[in-house]
Amino acid sequence: MNDRRQRAAIARRLLADAPNEARVLTWSHLDAAPAWLALEQAELLVLARRCGSVLAAPALRLWIAGPLRDLARASLGAAWWRALRSAPDWPTLPAGVPGALADWPQVSTPDALARQFTEAGAAVLLAGLPHGALRHAASRRLGAVGAWVMPQATALAVLRETLALQQQVQP
Repeated sequence: MNDRRQRAAIARRLLADAPNEARVLTWSHLDAAPAWLALEQAELLVLARRCGSVLAAPALRLWIAGPLRDLARASLGAAWWRALRSAPDWPTLPAGVPGALADWPQVSTPDALARQFTEAGAAVLLAGLPHGALRHAASRRLGAVGAWVMPQATALAVLRETLALQQQVQP
């Protein structure tokens, strides 16, 4: 997608999902907007869920119990779970992100775990944006956001790792 078409797609998505917030955006905001803001809602939530799983990957590697691994596989999909588990290294977790299995909230269904990953990933995507109008509009598109604060550099590293892993998983 060329820059002009991508900018138009982002504008349409933000106007549809965050009309009040989008009204204050300028062309320079749209020029600086990441491509993920142009994704369809379902694709955006998949990206957020995957970002959340990459953020949680150091903790997920500690999940050795069969039922927990089955829960993660069901919430992420078998192909993504395999790729996530086989990746050699991950960005360092920011302070405040649960690093051990016992630190993560208890969930018992794939949907609940997927929701946790999606909310964590939404926090990653938002932290990768500069503060201001674009970030505010993007937050409306993403819905519920995990309460984790992280440096922009960490968020961008997690997003970069997620996108690289996606390239390996997609045919």
